[in-house]
Amino acid sequence: MTGPGSNLSGASSSDKRGPWRIPDRSAIVHGVLVVFAMALIGRAGYVQVYKHAYWADKGARQQYLSSSLPAPRGDIRDESGVTLVESRELVHVGVAPREVRQPVALARALKNARIDPKWVRAAVDTTRVWVDIPGLFMPVDVAPAVAMRGVYAKPVMDRVYANSSGIRRIVGRVDPATGRPLDGIEAALDTMLKGDTGRVRMARDRNGHVLDASVEDNARQPGKTVVLTINQGLQDICERALSDAVDSLHATGGDIVVMNPHTGDVLAMASKRTDPTAVANTAITEPYEPGSTVKPFVAAALIGAGRAKPDEIINTYGGHFELDGRKINDAEEHEAMMTLSDVIKHSSNVGIVRFAQRFTPREKYELLRNLGFGTPTLVPLPAESPGALKPVRFWSKQTQTSMMMGYELSVTPLQIVTAYSAIANGGLLLEPHLIRSVTTPAGDTVYASHTRVLRRVMRPDVATVMQKMLRDVVSGGTSTKADLATLDVAGKSGTARRAVKGRYEAGAYTASFVGLFPQDNPQFVILVKLDRPQNGYYGGVVAGGVTNVVLRAALAARDASLDLHELASSVHAPRPDTTAEGRAAERAKARADSIRLAAPPKRVAVVQPDTDPRTSASYVIKLPASTRVAPVAATPRPVPDVSGLPLRVAARTLHAAGFRVQIVHGGATPPNTSPTVPAAGTPLLPGRVVKLSSEP
Repeated sequence: MTGPGSNLSGASSSDKRGPWRIPDRSAIVHGVLVVFAMALIGRAGYVQVYKHAYWADKGARQQYLSSSLPAPRGDIRDESGVTLVESRELVHVGVAPREVRQPVALARALKNARIDPKWVRAAVDTTRVWVDIPGLFMPVDVAPAVAMRGVYAKPVMDRVYANSSGIRRIVGRVDPATGRPLDGIEAALDTMLKGDTGRVRMARDRNGHVLDASVEDNARQPGKTVVLTINQGLQDICERALSDAVDSLHATGGDIVVMNPHTGDVLAMASKRTDPTAVANTAITEPYEPGSTVKPFVAAALIGAGRAKPDEIINTYGGHFELDGRKINDAEEHEAMMTLSDVIKHSSNVGIVRFAQRFTPREKYELLRNLGFGTPTLVPLPAESPGALKPVRFWSKQTQTSMMMGYELSVTPLQIVTAYSAIANGGLLLEPHLIRSVTTPAGDTVYASHTRVLRRVMRPDVATVMQKMLRDVVSGGTSTKADLATLDVAGKSGTARRAVKGRYEAGAYTASFVGLFPQDNPQFVILVKLDRPQNGYYGGVVAGGVTNVVLRAALAARDASLDLHELASSVHAPRPDTTAEGRAAERAKARADSIRLAAPPKRVAVVQPDTDPRTSASYVIKLPASTRVAPVAATPRPVPDVSGLPLRVAARTLHAAGFRVQIVHGGATPPNTSPTVPAAGTPLLPGRVVKLSSEP
């Protein structure tokens, strides 16, 4: 039966099979699978192609254990190539006892490495998960143990100082735990010394156990080698002399600096403090008031400016003068009229202040500033102090007077040595050097020092005049203790009061001496400074004496940066000792010689050959016949006057006069009385005992 309904139904069926028909279920499933497959392919391409590097690196990190491989720090050497500091590779050992396969062999290997038995037992105790063995070990000592399963070694760089501890104030220190530099050259040149750290990868199995094979990601690069201008032999001499002086004088500390005045090279820089925690290089970190060591620069400026001559005479009023309401006194009595040379020779405060009145305050400031005072020298050491030099606008009424005597300004030992080098080299202020060169491990030089002139501070002829003035200071002035018998030493001493919280402390001094050696062609400029010495405090005596010790030791040393061939031209005939002790010893020697000449001649054995010595070795010794000599009648002689002489010199004088000496310890002798019993001048037979008081 046909009808409208069937037509509509047929039309509807025809429409479902047309272009907009609904897909069947299988087509949908296939479509989803195709899309999913395409997504997998796309994802695989993204991971394997686009993100290949990322996933490869991640896989390597999972398969390999990466650790840093520290690079050895560069060596530090002295001027002659002697190694002062070097790196040594050590290892830290850890053990996982549960991974150990050969506990007996491991225990034996650790015992052979001289590890404490309690840690050996802990390393094979399977109740423990991990054991860190304390200490660092040489790789060769623990190599058998490290090769076993369950033993892990971590490389550590250790810094080895192959000399005395005094050099550490210069080279500095490295924290053994972190490897970071703490001070000195280690800190100042850390970027050059530390090198480039490498990395190493160690393969692991699926359980995380480390396999023997390892792959080096990037090679480590050792640090560069730094060569200092320091001479190790001379440094040791200075350190020993300074240590002895600080101990014997009961000082709180001191410094010694030696410089080559023609190059600016610092050859030695020794510092010592009684405080054991003090590790800073005080030769550059602790400024002090230089006292009379400034006076030669004032004299040089006067001569150079034509405002005074070395032989010009000025009235020093007997060493007592008042200026602007301030009393100025000299340390010793001398004649009222003195030349400029004598003012330096006897260190007259009055004389130098009166001569310096010819300068304006501005000129005085420029004189000191041009010498480098008030500015750092820029040597590569941390915490260098610039010292203190106040601008003129901050000066008080008394400042310009004080500065001419070395007060109200402060300098470091290195600054004062640098300034004196200008006198030694003809008037040039040089930049001081502490680093001679820096080289790569391959031997390429990346830095080499060269002499650098900062400015001229005096004419060559003025420098020559000042050298002669300073020679007079040592030969017969305030610093005779620094003199040598056959080589000329020039220099100037300083004895400055020490200020505490803005006030000068009674009995507290800084004793110093700056020397040029030898005087005619200086190879050394040397400063010796002692803080608060108790057994004597005059710079010419205590610091000058230490200078003498250093110079004599340097002459005796095999290599102390002295040109001995050049030095030979400066040697002269021995000069008599003009000190009080020297004169007393000379008088005692003369008396001893006169006594020896008065004694009877000794019998001399004469050897005569019995036969011809060419054919026989037999000899006969024939003595002359004994001659009776009439005994010499002993006559009394006066007891010498030894008042005012040191105890040792006084004893030698009495011995030389033919008397026996008995030292008497007791109270001080009354003033204006003889220290001997019998008293001086008393006739006494030779060989008799003279009692000598040990107290003044």
